[in-house]
Amino acid sequence: MDVVFVHGAGREGAHAWPRQAAVAEPGWLFLPREGAADDAARDAGRLLGRLRGRGGGHVVAHSYGANAAVLAAQTEPALVRSLALLEPACFDLARGAPSVEEHITAMTPVFAVADDPAVSAHEFSRRFAAGTGTPPPDLPDEELEARVARLRVLRPPWGVGLRQGLPVRTLVVTGGWSRLYEETAAALVALGAQHLVLDGAGHRVQDDPRSSAALREHWAG
Repeated sequence: MDVVFVHGAGREGAHAWPRQAAVAEPGWLFLPREGAADDAARDAGRLLGRLRGRGGGHVVAHSYGANAAVLAAQTEPALVRSLALLEPACFDLARGAPSVEEHITAMTPVFAVADDPAVSAHEFSRRFAAGTGTPPPDLPDEELEARVARLRVLRPPWGVGLRQGLPVRTLVVTGGWSRLYEETAAALVALGAQHLVLDGAGHRVQDDPRSSAALREHWAG
């Protein structure tokens, strides 16, 4: 079975999918990061290139990576057998939802200072965490610098060119912890997706043991 896994804005490749990588089957590909940070349009093109070489396949994507997955499916739906979107940050498809608008309002000024050298890595990390409603990460300076360098050049997860509509069978999996992602999931359900909530799984739902069974059931469907 051909499956391509697309990481979010944090860990990349197989490191972003430790539970799935531990039981990987022939035909499973964990997309690596290209360049300093992620870009939905560019990564959709990379994803389609991998799928063309395989004659198509299922796509599983987490958080920011869901934008690339949906863009790829909207561009060449014949190559995408199904989508599984885990805590998808597909905010273009959920504009108008209160928590989505609040998030964009909070994060727009953060991205606006991304290339300002007067804003230190620690300060940018603090602002980014405040905008997302999470505590700043407690990391060694070198690791924090690397993380912030990636976030500074990340394209925001809105205005990425998603069109309304899901052209392939789509499963959305959320952890039931965030209004932002639950409202985004509801918008995708309105477009035809199925929605599964793994209560208590948090943002990285792929680390929850229930996710593996959900994915296999989805692929078999």
